[in-house]
Amino acid sequence: MSDLSWQQARTLAGSVVGSGALEQIALADAQGRTLAESVAARVDLPGFATAAMDGWVTAGPGPWQVTGTIDTGTPALGALRSGEAMRIATGGAIPDGGDAVIPWEIATLDGSVVTARIPDKVHIRPQGEECRVGDVLADGGDVVNPAMLGSLAAAAVDEVLVYRPPSFVVLVVGDEVIDSGIPTTGQVRDALGVQLPGWIDAYGGRLVRTTRVADDADALSASLRAAVEQADVVIATGGTARGHRDYLRSTLEGLGADLVVDGVAVRPGHPMTLATVQGTPIVGLPGNPLSALVAMVTLVEPIVDAWHGRSDRVMPRVQMAESIAPLHKPLTRLMVGRRELGGFRQVQHVSSAMLRGISRADGWAVVPPEGAEQGQNLEWIPVPWMRRVSDDS
Repeated sequence: MSDLSWQQARTLAGSVVGSGALEQIALADAQGRTLAESVAARVDLPGFATAAMDGWVTAGPGPWQVTGTIDTGTPALGALRSGEAMRIATGGAIPDGGDAVIPWEIATLDGSVVTARIPDKVHIRPQGEECRVGDVLADGGDVVNPAMLGSLAAAAVDEVLVYRPPSFVVLVVGDEVIDSGIPTTGQVRDALGVQLPGWIDAYGGRLVRTTRVADDADALSASLRAAVEQADVVIATGGTARGHRDYLRSTLEGLGADLVVDGVAVRPGHPMTLATVQGTPIVGLPGNPLSALVAMVTLVEPIVDAWHGRSDRVMPRVQMAESIAPLHKPLTRLMVGRRELGGFRQVQHVSSAMLRGISRADGWAVVPPEGAEQGQNLEWIPVPWMRRVSDDS
């Protein structure tokens, strides 16, 4: 199988699963979950005209005779007539006849008479200023964030329909990988098994377990068989190249896997793999850490997006702060960087074996083989903890 283009690999990855199962949950439990349908307001916001400031709600020209107080949570006892005022707090209901709220600081109270110059701004929030009943506040495919929780709660939403998170098993393959202490010559600390649970969670998945697997074909085969029975998606780290101890490809063949992706024309991350066993996707990540993360955004992200019904989302774009030279090979480059004043700029420490750069970056610019000019807009992949809601919201 020849190397696929980066775009082809992402498209194929998004085709290996369908939408996940749905469940209705309480809004309070929806943080980080993906909506399966649009959510509309059940009430107007605000539901009645309210005071935007603490002060006096007045009717007509001044001075105004104070006739009472409006407490928050209760309506006024009666309407205001011209020349009358009531004390009101922010959020209080504007009584019939009220046409302005005068803040405390610009009003003068003399006995029971208020005088002030009516400000240019009336400081009244009209009913339905933010939304009306039936207005869509969130779209299917949106990831619920804390502010969205507040917005939906304010609009009287109590439950939402969400996708059940896809379950993951992660297999960390390699005799040289250790979990703690100082590595000796030939050993390396596990930099993937410790971080992939966070990536999976940020994408909207659920980790079942992470398991260490020795560089042994039989052990890998047994681990893959067990993982396929337990998870919706399996990730194996390392063993995707063609070295004498890289067993993933041959093991997948022995399991009767359907090979979907076997190498991608991307830098870094070329030797990534995607196969299915009994319909379950198995993603093989290269052993080099940054290459593995490129495989995550190339193969795992589209799988999770398809599961959550957002495969058709248009990728965001970013303006380049610097020119990128062309390549003489048809390779897409995923450039690690940050959005700064002046545009997107590459960070330091971004070779395939390094994580220092991506740990301080906010995403990847997708640089085509022909390179890019300063000021050009390129597709941009945010790190998953910066997942977006719909641009149409």
